[in-house]
Amino acid sequence: MRNGTAFLVVASLGFILMVGSSPGLAQTAPSAGQTSFGKNILISGSDPNGQSQNETAIAVNPANPSNLVAVFQGRYGTTGPSGCFFTFTLNGGKNWNPGGKAPLKRIDDECFDPSIAADAAGNFYYSYIDVDASFTEADDVVAKSIDGGRTFAMFSVAVNQVPGDTSSPSPDKDFIGVDAGAGSPFRASLYVGFTDFTGGGENIEVVVSRDGGSTWSAPMVVARPVKNERPRMDRFGALPVIAADGTVHMFYSEFPDSPIMGQLSIRHSRSTDGGATWSPPVAVGSSLPSPGFFDLRNADPQFGITPNRGMNGLTYPAAAVAPDGTLYVAWVDFPLGSCVFFTAFDNPACTDADVRLSSSRDGGTTWSAPVRVSDDTGTSDQFLPWIATHPDGRLSLSWLDRRSDPSNISYDAFYTNTLDGLNFLPNVRISTASSLLGVNDFIGHYTGLAVSGSSVFPVWGDTRNGNSDIFSALGKIR
Repeated sequence: MRNGTAFLVVASLGFILMVGSSPGLAQTAPSAGQTSFGKNILISGSDPNGQSQNETAIAVNPANPSNLVAVFQGRYGTTGPSGCFFTFTLNGGKNWNPGGKAPLKRIDDECFDPSIAADAAGNFYYSYIDVDASFTEADDVVAKSIDGGRTFAMFSVAVNQVPGDTSSPSPDKDFIGVDAGAGSPFRASLYVGFTDFTGGGENIEVVVSRDGGSTWSAPMVVARPVKNERPRMDRFGALPVIAADGTVHMFYSEFPDSPIMGQLSIRHSRSTDGGATWSPPVAVGSSLPSPGFFDLRNADPQFGITPNRGMNGLTYPAAAVAPDGTLYVAWVDFPLGSCVFFTAFDNPACTDADVRLSSSRDGGTTWSAPVRVSDDTGTSDQFLPWIATHPDGRLSLSWLDRRSDPSNISYDAFYTNTLDGLNFLPNVRISTASSLLGVNDFIGHYTGLAVSGSSVFPVWGDTRNGNSDIFSALGKIR
Protein backbone atom coordinates (compact mmCIF):
# COMPACT_ATOMS: atom_id res chain seq x y z
CA MET A 1 0.00 0.00 0.00
CA ARG A 2 2.80 2.44 0.84
CA ASN A 3 4.65 4.15 -1.99
CA GLY A 4 7.26 5.62 0.29
CA THR A 5 5.81 9.12 0.49
CA ALA A 6 4.72 8.68 4.09
CA PHE A 7 8.35 8.49 5.11
CA LEU A 8 9.68 11.46 3.13
CA VAL A 9 10.54 15.01 4.28
CA VAL A 10 12.57 17.72 2.56
CA ALA A 11 16.16 17.91 3.74
CA SER A 12 19.52 19.13 2.61
CA LEU A 13 22.03 17.00 0.73
CA GLY A 14 23.92 14.63 2.95
CA PHE A 15 26.60 12.38 1.46
CA ILE A 16 27.17 9.83 -1.24
CA LEU A 17 28.12 6.24 -0.47
CA MET A 18 29.80 4.01 -3.02
CA VAL A 19 29.35 0.28 -2.75
CA GLY A 20 32.02 -1.90 -4.26
CA SER A 21 31.32 -5.48 -3.28
CA SER A 22 31.23 -7.99 -6.12
CA PRO A 23 27.71 -8.85 -7.29
CA GLY A 24 28.61 -12.26 -8.67
CA LEU A 25 28.44 -12.62 -12.42
CA ALA A 26 25.85 -14.63 -14.28
CA GLN A 27 27.28 -16.92 -16.92
CA THR A 28 25.77 -16.93 -20.40
CA ALA A 29 24.47 -20.37 -21.33
CA PRO A 30 23.95 -21.81 -24.83
CA SER A 31 20.82 -20.79 -26.75
CA ALA A 32 18.84 -24.03 -26.24
CA GLY A 33 15.77 -23.03 -24.26
CA GLN A 34 15.83 -19.47 -25.53
CA THR A 35 12.49 -17.65 -25.41
CA SER A 36 10.81 -15.45 -27.99
CA PHE A 37 7.95 -13.07 -27.21
CA GLY A 38 5.00 -12.01 -29.31
CA LYS A 39 3.23 -8.68 -29.48
CA ASN A 40 2.80 -6.52 -26.40
CA ILE A 41 -0.82 -6.42 -25.28
CA LEU A 42 -2.34 -3.61 -23.24
CA ILE A 43 -4.40 -5.54 -20.69
CA SER A 44 -5.46 -2.75 -18.31
CA GLY A 45 -7.28 -0.56 -20.85
CA SER A 46 -6.15 2.96 -21.64
CA ASP A 47 -7.39 5.78 -19.41
CA PRO A 48 -7.94 9.04 -21.36
CA ASN A 49 -7.62 10.99 -18.10
CA GLY A 50 -4.01 9.92 -17.69
CA GLN A 51 -4.43 7.94 -14.50
CA SER A 52 -1.91 5.18 -13.77
CA GLN A 53 -2.25 1.48 -13.07
CA ASN A 54 0.55 -0.49 -11.41
CA GLU A 55 1.49 -3.28 -8.96
CA THR A 56 0.41 -6.19 -11.07
CA ALA A 57 0.29 -9.94 -10.47
CA ILE A 58 -0.75 -12.93 -12.58
CA ALA A 59 -1.71 -16.58 -12.01
CA VAL A 60 -2.40 -19.55 -14.30
CA ASN A 61 -5.21 -22.05 -13.84
CA PRO A 62 -3.57 -25.47 -13.16
CA ALA A 63 -6.70 -27.23 -14.47
CA ASN A 64 -6.70 -25.21 -17.72
CA PRO A 65 -3.34 -23.62 -18.61
CA SER A 66 -4.97 -21.44 -21.28
CA ASN A 67 -6.85 -19.60 -18.53
CA LEU A 68 -4.95 -16.88 -16.65
CA VAL A 69 -5.99 -13.94 -14.48
CA ALA A 70 -3.98 -10.73 -14.03
CA VAL A 71 -4.67 -8.13 -11.34
CA PHE A 72 -3.50 -4.59 -10.70
CA GLN A 73 -4.28 -1.42 -8.75
CA GLY A 74 -5.01 2.10 -9.95
CA ARG A 75 -7.64 4.68 -10.72
CA TYR A 76 -9.72 5.35 -13.83
CA GLY A 77 -10.96 8.91 -14.20
CA THR A 78 -9.94 12.01 -12.29
CA THR A 79 -12.21 11.38 -9.30
CA GLY A 80 -13.14 8.45 -7.13
CA PRO A 81 -11.14 6.07 -4.96
CA SER A 82 -8.23 3.93 -6.06
CA GLY A 83 -9.38 0.42 -6.92
CA CYS A 84 -8.09 -3.06 -7.67
CA PHE A 85 -8.96 -4.54 -11.05
CA PHE A 86 -8.75 -7.89 -12.83
CA THR A 87 -8.58 -9.14 -16.39
CA PHE A 88 -8.58 -12.68 -17.78
CA THR A 89 -7.62 -14.72 -20.81
CA LEU A 90 -9.10 -18.00 -22.01
CA ASN A 91 -6.74 -18.59 -24.95
CA GLY A 92 -3.31 -18.60 -23.36
CA GLY A 93 -2.67 -14.87 -23.41
CA LYS A 94 -3.47 -14.18 -27.06
CA ASN A 95 -6.39 -11.99 -26.04
CA TRP A 96 -7.40 -10.48 -22.70
CA ASN A 97 -10.87 -9.63 -21.47
CA PRO A 98 -11.66 -6.87 -18.95
CA GLY A 99 -13.07 -8.43 -15.81
CA GLY A 100 -13.94 -5.50 -13.61
CA LYS A 101 -13.23 -4.13 -10.17
CA ALA A 102 -12.54 -6.18 -7.05
CA PRO A 103 -15.39 -6.15 -4.51
CA LEU A 104 -14.90 -3.99 -1.41
CA LYS A 105 -16.55 -3.81 2.00
CA ARG A 106 -17.92 -0.31 1.32
CA ILE A 107 -18.56 1.44 -1.96
CA ASP A 108 -16.19 4.33 -1.24
CA ASP A 109 -13.31 2.19 0.09
CA GLU A 110 -9.92 2.22 -1.58
CA CYS A 111 -7.95 -0.84 -2.65
CA PHE A 112 -4.20 -1.53 -2.75
CA ASP A 113 -1.60 -4.29 -3.00
CA PRO A 114 -3.30 -6.87 -5.28
CA SER A 115 -2.11 -10.48 -5.36
CA ILE A 116 -3.53 -13.53 -7.17
CA ALA A 117 -3.21 -17.33 -6.96
CA ALA A 118 -5.13 -20.39 -8.19
CA ASP A 119 -5.85 -23.79 -6.68
CA ALA A 120 -5.63 -27.16 -8.43
CA ALA A 121 -9.36 -27.14 -9.23
CA GLY A 122 -9.05 -23.86 -11.14
CA ASN A 123 -10.49 -21.45 -8.57
CA PHE A 124 -8.74 -18.08 -8.40
CA TYR A 125 -8.14 -16.20 -5.15
CA TYR A 126 -7.62 -12.43 -5.23
CA SER A 127 -6.10 -10.83 -2.13
CA TYR A 128 -5.83 -7.09 -1.51
CA ILE A 129 -5.88 -4.39 1.18
CA ASP A 130 -9.30 -2.74 1.59
CA VAL A 131 -9.04 0.70 3.26
CA ASP A 132 -11.98 2.83 4.36
CA ALA A 133 -12.39 6.40 3.16
CA SER A 134 -11.03 7.88 6.40
CA PHE A 135 -8.00 5.55 6.39
CA THR A 136 -8.81 4.35 9.91
CA GLU A 137 -9.46 0.73 8.94
CA ALA A 138 -7.31 -1.46 6.70
CA ASP A 139 -8.46 -5.05 6.14
CA ASP A 140 -7.10 -7.83 4.00
CA VAL A 141 -9.87 -9.10 1.75
CA VAL A 142 -9.79 -12.26 -0.38
CA ALA A 143 -12.22 -12.59 -3.30
CA LYS A 144 -12.89 -15.91 -5.05
CA SER A 145 -13.65 -16.70 -8.69
CA ILE A 146 -15.14 -20.04 -9.70
CA ASP A 147 -15.57 -19.08 -13.37
CA GLY A 148 -12.01 -18.61 -14.60
CA GLY A 149 -11.68 -15.00 -13.50
CA ARG A 150 -14.75 -13.69 -15.30
CA THR A 151 -16.19 -12.59 -11.96
CA PHE A 152 -15.12 -12.39 -8.32
CA ALA A 153 -18.57 -12.44 -6.76
CA MET A 154 -17.60 -13.87 -3.35
CA PHE A 155 -15.21 -12.39 -0.83
CA SER A 156 -14.23 -12.76 2.81
CA VAL A 157 -12.24 -10.68 5.27
CA ALA A 158 -9.02 -12.56 5.98
CA VAL A 159 -7.52 -9.94 8.33
CA ASN A 160 -9.80 -7.48 10.10
CA GLN A 161 -8.58 -4.25 11.64
CA VAL A 162 -10.96 -2.86 14.26
CA PRO A 163 -10.83 0.95 14.31
CA GLY A 164 -9.74 2.24 17.69
CA ASP A 165 -8.55 -1.19 18.87
CA THR A 166 -4.76 -0.98 19.09
CA SER A 167 -4.53 -4.74 19.63
CA SER A 168 -6.19 -5.68 16.33
CA PRO A 169 -3.94 -6.31 13.31
CA SER A 170 -3.05 -3.50 10.92
CA PRO A 171 -2.17 -5.32 7.67
CA ASP A 172 -0.08 -4.00 4.79
CA LYS A 173 1.42 -5.56 1.63
CA ASP A 174 -0.22 -8.92 1.37
CA PHE A 175 0.76 -11.81 -0.90
CA ILE A 176 -1.36 -14.94 -1.31
CA GLY A 177 -0.26 -18.53 -1.99
CA VAL A 178 -2.29 -21.71 -2.59
CA ASP A 179 -1.25 -25.30 -1.90
CA ALA A 180 -1.87 -27.12 -5.20
CA GLY A 181 0.35 -30.12 -4.48
CA ALA A 182 -1.29 -33.43 -5.40
CA GLY A 183 0.50 -35.22 -2.56
CA SER A 184 0.32 -32.46 0.04
CA PRO A 185 -1.52 -33.22 3.29
CA PHE A 186 -2.67 -29.56 3.26
CA ARG A 187 -3.81 -29.48 -0.37
CA ALA A 188 -6.07 -26.50 -1.24
CA SER A 189 -5.00 -24.52 1.85
CA LEU A 190 -4.71 -20.76 1.31
CA TYR A 191 -1.98 -18.65 2.91
CA VAL A 192 -1.90 -14.84 3.05
CA GLY A 193 1.30 -13.24 4.32
CA PHE A 194 1.41 -9.59 5.36
CA THR A 195 3.17 -6.97 7.46
CA ASP A 196 1.34 -6.09 10.68
CA PHE A 197 1.94 -2.59 12.10
CA THR A 198 0.05 -3.21 15.35
CA GLY A 199 1.56 -1.46 18.35
CA GLY A 200 4.20 0.37 16.33
CA GLY A 201 6.11 -2.81 15.50
CA GLU A 202 6.45 -4.60 12.18
CA ASN A 203 5.57 -8.28 12.40
CA ILE A 204 5.50 -10.68 9.49
CA GLU A 205 2.28 -12.66 9.93
CA VAL A 206 0.14 -15.17 8.06
CA VAL A 207 -3.48 -16.26 8.04
CA VAL A 208 -4.65 -19.63 6.73
CA SER A 209 -7.91 -20.92 5.22
CA ARG A 210 -8.79 -24.63 4.87
CA ASP A 211 -12.22 -24.12 3.30
CA GLY A 212 -11.59 -22.20 0.11
CA GLY A 213 -11.47 -18.78 1.73
CA SER A 214 -14.77 -18.96 3.60
CA THR A 215 -13.10 -18.69 7.02
CA TRP A 216 -9.62 -17.75 8.19
CA SER A 217 -7.37 -18.51 11.11
CA ALA A 218 -6.23 -15.88 13.56
CA PRO A 219 -2.97 -14.21 12.44
CA MET A 220 0.12 -16.25 13.28
CA VAL A 221 3.46 -14.52 13.78
CA VAL A 222 6.30 -15.61 11.52
CA ALA A 223 8.77 -12.90 12.54
CA ARG A 224 8.64 -10.06 15.05
CA PRO A 225 11.00 -7.37 16.34
CA VAL A 226 13.51 -8.56 18.90
CA LYS A 227 13.24 -6.99 22.34
CA ASN A 228 14.45 -3.37 22.32
CA GLU A 229 15.28 -3.70 18.65
CA ARG A 230 18.00 -1.25 17.59
CA PRO A 231 17.92 -0.06 14.97
CA ARG A 232 14.18 -0.38 14.39
CA MET A 233 13.68 -2.62 11.37
CA ASP A 234 11.20 -2.50 8.49
CA ARG A 235 9.82 -5.85 7.31
CA PHE A 236 8.00 -6.05 3.99
CA GLY A 237 6.95 -8.41 1.22
CA ALA A 238 5.67 -11.47 3.13
CA LEU A 239 5.52 -13.92 0.23
CA PRO A 240 4.30 -17.50 0.85
CA VAL A 241 5.59 -20.12 -1.61
CA ILE A 242 4.29 -23.68 -1.25
CA ALA A 243 6.32 -26.76 -2.19
CA ALA A 244 4.81 -29.96 -3.64
CA ASP A 245 4.97 -31.71 -0.24
CA GLY A 246 2.97 -28.92 1.44
CA THR A 247 5.91 -27.14 3.08
CA VAL A 248 5.19 -23.41 3.17
CA HIS A 249 8.19 -21.13 2.66
CA MET A 250 7.79 -17.49 3.71
CA PHE A 251 10.15 -14.82 2.36
CA TYR A 252 10.40 -11.14 3.28
CA SER A 253 12.89 -8.28 3.32
CA GLU A 254 14.24 -6.68 6.47
CA PHE A 255 16.17 -3.41 6.70
CA PRO A 256 16.67 -0.48 9.11
CA ASP A 257 13.78 1.97 9.37
CA SER A 258 16.30 4.79 8.80
CA PRO A 259 17.98 4.18 5.43
CA ILE A 260 21.42 2.63 5.83
CA MET A 261 23.40 0.99 3.07
CA GLY A 262 24.60 -2.56 3.63
CA GLN A 263 22.07 -3.79 6.20
CA LEU A 264 19.39 -5.30 3.98
CA SER A 265 18.54 -8.92 4.70
CA ILE A 266 16.32 -11.29 2.72
CA ARG A 267 14.77 -13.62 5.28
CA HIS A 268 13.19 -17.09 5.11
CA SER A 269 11.00 -19.15 7.43
CA ARG A 270 9.16 -22.40 6.78
CA SER A 271 6.22 -24.35 8.12
CA THR A 272 5.79 -28.11 7.75
CA ASP A 273 2.45 -28.30 9.59
CA GLY A 274 0.20 -26.20 7.38
CA GLY A 275 1.16 -22.86 8.87
CA ALA A 276 0.52 -23.71 12.52
CA THR A 277 4.16 -23.19 13.52
CA TRP A 278 7.13 -21.54 11.82
CA SER A 279 10.87 -22.05 11.99
CA PRO A 280 13.07 -19.22 13.26
CA PRO A 281 13.80 -16.93 10.29
CA VAL A 282 17.21 -17.27 8.67
CA ALA A 283 18.98 -15.05 6.19
CA VAL A 284 18.97 -15.93 2.50
CA GLY A 285 21.42 -13.05 2.21
CA SER A 286 22.52 -10.59 4.87
CA SER A 287 24.44 -7.29 4.88
CA LEU A 288 23.20 -6.76 1.33
CA PRO A 289 24.03 -3.43 -0.33
CA SER A 290 20.65 -1.70 -0.35
CA PRO A 291 18.92 0.81 1.92
CA GLY A 292 15.56 -0.99 1.48
CA PHE A 293 13.53 2.03 0.41
CA PHE A 294 15.21 4.05 -2.34
CA ASP A 295 14.60 6.31 -5.33
CA LEU A 296 15.84 5.54 -8.83
CA ARG A 297 16.57 8.15 -11.48
CA ASN A 298 13.78 9.76 -13.44
CA ALA A 299 13.89 12.83 -15.71
CA ASP A 300 13.74 15.28 -12.82
CA PRO A 301 17.02 17.28 -12.96
CA GLN A 302 16.97 17.51 -9.16
CA PHE A 303 17.38 13.74 -8.74
CA GLY A 304 20.27 13.13 -6.34
CA ILE A 305 20.32 16.80 -5.32
CA THR A 306 16.92 17.41 -3.72
CA PRO A 307 15.24 14.68 -1.67
CA ASN A 308 12.33 12.69 -3.07
CA ARG A 309 12.82 13.65 -6.71
CA GLY A 310 13.19 10.20 -8.31
CA MET A 311 11.09 7.08 -8.88
CA ASN A 312 10.20 5.33 -5.65
CA GLY A 313 11.55 1.79 -5.14
CA LEU A 314 11.51 -0.91 -2.48
CA THR A 315 13.30 -4.24 -2.16
CA TYR A 316 10.69 -7.01 -2.17
CA PRO A 317 11.85 -10.61 -2.58
CA ALA A 318 10.44 -12.61 -5.51
CA ALA A 319 10.49 -16.36 -4.78
CA ALA A 320 9.56 -19.67 -6.38
CA VAL A 321 9.95 -23.39 -5.69
CA ALA A 322 10.72 -26.03 -8.33
CA PRO A 323 9.01 -29.45 -8.42
CA ASP A 324 12.10 -31.04 -6.84
CA GLY A 325 11.96 -28.58 -3.93
CA THR A 326 14.74 -26.24 -5.09
CA LEU A 327 14.05 -22.74 -3.82
CA TYR A 328 14.89 -19.54 -5.68
CA VAL A 329 14.80 -15.95 -4.45
CA ALA A 330 15.47 -12.79 -6.48
CA TRP A 331 15.75 -9.21 -5.27
CA VAL A 332 17.27 -5.82 -6.14
CA ASP A 333 20.33 -4.29 -4.51
CA PHE A 334 23.32 -2.12 -5.44
CA PRO A 335 26.52 -4.23 -5.26
CA LEU A 336 28.38 -1.88 -7.62
CA GLY A 337 26.06 1.10 -7.32
CA SER A 338 25.94 4.30 -5.36
CA CYS A 339 23.38 6.11 -3.21
CA VAL A 340 23.03 9.73 -2.14
CA PHE A 341 21.71 9.91 1.42
CA PHE A 342 19.72 12.83 2.82
CA THR A 343 18.04 12.69 6.25
CA ALA A 344 16.90 9.58 8.09
CA PHE A 345 13.36 10.20 6.80
CA ASP A 346 14.20 10.48 3.10
CA ASN A 347 14.69 7.79 0.50
CA PRO A 348 18.29 7.74 -0.75
CA ALA A 349 18.79 8.45 -4.47
CA CYS A 350 20.47 5.35 -5.91
CA THR A 351 21.88 4.24 -9.27
CA ASP A 352 23.16 1.01 -10.86
CA ALA A 353 20.56 -1.33 -9.38
CA ASP A 354 21.05 -5.05 -10.04
CA VAL A 355 18.70 -8.04 -9.93
CA ARG A 356 20.38 -10.89 -8.06
CA LEU A 357 19.37 -14.48 -7.39
CA SER A 358 20.10 -17.04 -4.69
CA SER A 359 19.02 -20.69 -4.48
CA SER A 360 18.71 -23.46 -1.92
CA ARG A 361 18.61 -27.22 -2.50
CA ASP A 362 18.11 -28.22 1.14
CA GLY A 363 14.78 -26.61 1.94
CA GLY A 364 16.20 -23.22 2.82
CA THR A 365 18.82 -24.32 5.36
CA THR A 366 21.69 -23.03 3.24
CA TRP A 367 21.74 -20.60 0.33
CA SER A 368 24.05 -19.98 -2.60
CA ALA A 369 25.97 -16.75 -2.96
CA PRO A 370 23.94 -14.10 -4.87
CA VAL A 371 24.44 -14.09 -8.65
CA ARG A 372 23.64 -11.16 -10.93
CA VAL A 373 20.94 -12.10 -13.43
CA SER A 374 21.50 -9.45 -16.08
CA ASP A 375 24.11 -9.80 -18.83
CA ASP A 376 24.23 -6.00 -19.21
CA THR A 377 27.86 -4.86 -19.11
CA GLY A 378 27.09 -1.23 -18.29
CA THR A 379 25.83 0.58 -15.21
CA SER A 380 22.12 0.82 -16.05
CA ASP A 381 19.42 -0.08 -13.55
CA GLN A 382 17.70 -3.47 -13.44
CA PHE A 383 14.76 -3.61 -11.02
CA LEU A 384 11.31 -5.05 -10.14
CA PRO A 385 12.00 -8.76 -10.80
CA TRP A 386 9.52 -11.61 -10.61
CA ILE A 387 10.19 -15.32 -11.02
CA ALA A 388 8.37 -18.62 -11.64
CA THR A 389 9.35 -22.27 -12.12
CA HIS A 390 8.33 -24.65 -14.92
CA PRO A 391 7.38 -28.33 -14.55
CA ASP A 392 10.86 -29.34 -15.82
CA GLY A 393 12.52 -27.30 -13.05
CA ARG A 394 13.54 -24.40 -15.29
CA LEU A 395 13.33 -20.97 -13.64
CA SER A 396 11.98 -18.01 -15.62
CA LEU A 397 12.82 -14.44 -14.58
CA SER A 398 11.47 -11.09 -15.82
CA TRP A 399 12.36 -7.56 -14.69
CA LEU A 400 12.53 -3.93 -15.82
CA ASP A 401 15.78 -2.78 -17.42
CA ARG A 402 17.32 0.53 -18.57
CA ARG A 403 20.21 -0.70 -20.71
CA SER A 404 18.64 0.70 -23.90
CA ASP A 405 18.76 4.28 -22.58
CA PRO A 406 22.21 5.88 -22.08
CA SER A 407 20.61 8.38 -19.68
CA ASN A 408 19.38 5.50 -17.47
CA ILE A 409 15.77 6.77 -17.34
CA SER A 410 13.57 4.96 -19.88
CA TYR A 411 13.08 1.25 -19.32
CA ASP A 412 12.04 -1.99 -21.02
CA ALA A 413 10.85 -5.37 -19.77
CA PHE A 414 13.51 -8.11 -20.06
CA TYR A 415 13.63 -11.87 -19.53
CA THR A 416 15.95 -14.83 -19.07
CA ASN A 417 15.77 -18.37 -17.71
CA THR A 418 18.07 -20.86 -16.01
CA LEU A 419 18.19 -24.55 -15.18
CA ASP A 420 20.59 -24.25 -12.25
CA GLY A 421 20.40 -20.70 -10.88
CA LEU A 422 23.95 -20.00 -12.03
CA ASN A 423 23.95 -20.11 -15.83
CA PHE A 424 21.47 -17.84 -17.62
CA LEU A 425 20.41 -17.63 -21.23
CA PRO A 426 21.16 -14.37 -23.05
CA ASN A 427 18.72 -11.72 -21.86
CA VAL A 428 15.74 -11.10 -24.14
CA ARG A 429 13.85 -7.84 -24.51
CA ILE A 430 10.11 -8.37 -23.99
CA SER A 431 8.77 -4.85 -24.57
CA THR A 432 8.49 -3.64 -28.16
CA ALA A 433 8.60 0.02 -27.15
CA SER A 434 10.53 1.66 -24.31
CA SER A 435 8.73 3.23 -21.38
CA LEU A 436 9.50 6.96 -21.39
CA LEU A 437 9.42 7.47 -17.65
CA GLY A 438 9.65 11.25 -17.60
CA VAL A 439 9.14 12.61 -14.10
CA ASN A 440 6.80 9.80 -13.03
CA ASP A 441 7.71 8.95 -9.45
CA PHE A 442 5.83 5.67 -8.96
CA ILE A 443 5.23 2.69 -11.25
CA GLY A 444 4.66 0.17 -8.45
CA HIS A 445 6.82 -1.96 -6.17
CA TYR A 446 6.39 -5.26 -8.02
CA THR A 447 5.60 -6.82 -11.37
CA GLY A 448 4.26 -10.31 -12.17
CA LEU A 449 5.16 -13.51 -14.00
CA ALA A 450 3.38 -16.82 -14.53
CA VAL A 451 4.45 -19.89 -16.51
CA SER A 452 2.80 -23.00 -17.89
CA GLY A 453 4.69 -25.73 -19.71
CA SER A 454 6.85 -23.89 -22.24
CA SER A 455 4.77 -20.69 -22.08
CA VAL A 456 5.80 -17.53 -20.21
CA PHE A 457 3.41 -14.73 -19.20
CA PRO A 458 5.06 -11.55 -17.83
CA VAL A 459 2.97 -8.54 -16.77
CA TRP A 460 4.43 -5.11 -16.00
CA GLY A 461 3.67 -1.42 -15.57
CA ASP A 462 4.54 0.35 -18.82
CA THR A 463 4.69 4.10 -19.50
CA ARG A 464 5.04 4.09 -23.30
CA ASN A 465 1.73 5.97 -23.46
CA GLY A 466 2.65 8.52 -20.80
CA ASN A 467 0.92 7.19 -17.71
CA SER A 468 1.55 3.70 -16.35
CA ASP A 469 -0.56 0.99 -18.02
CA ILE A 470 -0.39 -2.78 -17.58
CA PHE A 471 1.06 -4.75 -20.49
CA SER A 472 1.66 -8.45 -21.10
CA ALA A 473 3.27 -10.58 -23.81
CA LEU A 474 3.21 -14.29 -24.56
CA GLY A 475 6.60 -15.96 -24.52
CA LYS A 476 7.45 -19.41 -25.88
CA ILE A 477 10.52 -21.39 -24.85
CA ARG A 478 12.11 -23.21 -27.78
